[in-house]
Amino acid sequence: MTTSCIVVDGDSNPHLQSVHIPGFPITTAHFTPDGREVVLAGHKKSFHVYDMMAGKITRIYNIRGRREQFFDNFVVSPDNALLVFLGMDGYMPLVSNRTKQWVANLKMNGAVKDVSFSADGRKLLSTGSDGKVSISPDGKYVACGADSGVVNVYDAERCFKEERPKPLKSIMSLTTPIKCTKFNPSSEVLVIASHEKKDALRLVHTTSCTVFSNWPKKETPLNYVYSCDFSPLSNYLAIGNAKGKALLYRLNHYCR
Repeated sequence: MTTSCIVVDGDSNPHLQSVHIPGFPITTAHFTPDGREVVLAGHKKSFHVYDMMAGKITRIYNIRGRREQFFDNFVVSPDNALLVFLGMDGYMPLVSNRTKQWVANLKMNGAVKDVSFSADGRKLLSTGSDGKVSISPDGKYVACGADSGVVNVYDAERCFKEERPKPLKSIMSLTTPIKCTKFNPSSEVLVIASHEKKDALRLVHTTSCTVFSNWPKKETPLNYVYSCDFSPLSNYLAIGNAKGKALLYRLNHYCR
């Protein structure tokens, strides 16, 4: 399978390079925070690391001590120290990003479906079989998306102090399972999306917890959304859909 790297300039968006790994179906790909590597995972026990500067692919054959048949989902810690894979039975194997070797396991009750680091990399939230979770970069908010389509926005400080914190607001604009929850780098906007209904994506103003009504519009051709994220300056929103396309939208408010 192939993953492509694109230079986003908002104009021609030139293709930089492609990484092709025969017989390896890529399901998750993340840049490391320093931009030097791309880590690739799929429906295999192994994962791959692509060195952007050297143009070299390294295969990591397995994660020591783990019996999972594949590791197809992971996140990279913001401090570039760890890779956290989503394993079986609530296990979250921690892998050193420097050596690419196993260092420890974390475990939650039940299955683990999603994890999210705080901006300083010192806290990690995980969620079970019903949900997606994200922590805002400023550390003030936590968003949890459920299979019902409801997204609850919490005060992060209360989440770490209270066993059952009450949400600041429940966003009920979507009605099918949440696939994506992402805050923009300034923590002002939260994007939420579901992959089970066409064009099911909303932008939420975090301070007021209100949904923007001016976009997306009914005629915005998003298709079935599987992934979404903001650029580092928040001036672009990238959306991956079921057609295999990466849609790029300019956020004019952040282009001034």
